[in-house]
Amino acid sequence: MFELDHDLAQDIVDRTMAILPYNVNVMDSQGLILGSGEPERINTRHEGAQLVLANGRVVEIDGQTAKHLKGVQPGINLPLLHDERLIGVLGITGEPEGLRTYAELVRMTAEMLVSHRHQQAEQQWRRQRCDDLLALLLADTGESLRLVDEARQLGLKPQLARTPYLFELGAGQSAQDLSAWLSARIRIAGV
Repeated sequence: MFELDHDLAQDIVDRTMAILPYNVNVMDSQGLILGSGEPERINTRHEGAQLVLANGRVVEIDGQTAKHLKGVQPGINLPLLHDERLIGVLGITGEPEGLRTYAELVRMTAEMLVSHRHQQAEQQWRRQRCDDLLALLLADTGESLRLVDEARQLGLKPQLARTPYLFELGAGQSAQDLSAWLSARIRIAGV
């Protein structure tokens, strides 16, 4: 299950506001503002977002309605989805009439950023888990049947013979560069 965090929310805000002349807010699944072009609003409740979360649909708030809601300015608030699950709300401040053209594009971009961040997190988890599994298998801790099964589920081939290599890094070379180079060679070879 993927949740919005402050860094991702603020990244969405910063990227959007670099293009649009409107304030943008990103709220979590409880209506708490995680990212905003108005820093003083971060970590405050947004009643407009709570309406979106309760109804699962776009909520437009004009100047008159905004006066009756706490922490709300005129604008459009849109559901933010990931894998068809409501994970938060994207708000654009301004008169709704002038924002409708941008709102869906901004939401689509935000959802793409969320998906990308989720994929990165999953890939990193997978790489780390593969490394951990290989280390445990090489250590032969006695749990090898369970570990071999998990390794196969992750697409590893624990039954293959392994040959250890020792690489010496020269000045200015890093283990990350070597790892990237080896990974590229493995993909090319189709291993």
